[in-house]
Amino acid sequence: MIAKVNLLPWREEGRKRYRQRFGFMLAGAAAMVVVLIGLVGWLLDWQQGIQSGRNARISQEVTMLEEKLALLPEMDAQREALLKRLSVITDIQQGRNHITQLLSLLPGLVPQGVYLDDISLTGNNVKLSGKGESNGHLAILLANAEQSAWIEGITMHSIVRAKEETTLIRFKASFVINPVQQAHRNEGGGQ
Repeated sequence: MIAKVNLLPWREEGRKRYRQRFGFMLAGAAAMVVVLIGLVGWLLDWQQGIQSGRNARISQEVTMLEEKLALLPEMDAQREALLKRLSVITDIQQGRNHITQLLSLLPGLVPQGVYLDDISLTGNNVKLSGKGESNGHLAILLANAEQSAWIEGITMHSIVRAKEETTLIRFKASFVINPVQQAHRNEGGGQ
């Protein structure tokens, strides 16, 4: 009976099932590849959308910063104008201090017997002209100026006996109010 058993159809049927199973697996793999490619494409589109949003946000921020940077030259010009105004105000304030300082120095500087006709203040430079009863009184004026910590560079420019007044001597002098002493006084609270 074994000789009558034909195994060819059974083998043929096994091969047919094997081919069908291989076809299903191949179709399944192809479907998986298609799904996987679709999923990767969707993921890349999603990431691209997120990156596009980020790029748009960065572009918007860059535009805002460029607008702000465009204002910098105008702000620098305003700053320079304010600094100039502040400088003018500081100069005026220092000028007030020089006048006050000069007026507070003069009573201790000018002795009796010396009479001032003209006082001019330009910055820190002071020019005096007047009359004195004697050379001794003018020497006291110079000595007082040299002893003052507030005055430097005292110079007597001329001493002339007035022709119309034989008792008085005309003089012209100049000195500089010491800006270092002025600064120390301002820092020390006006002492």
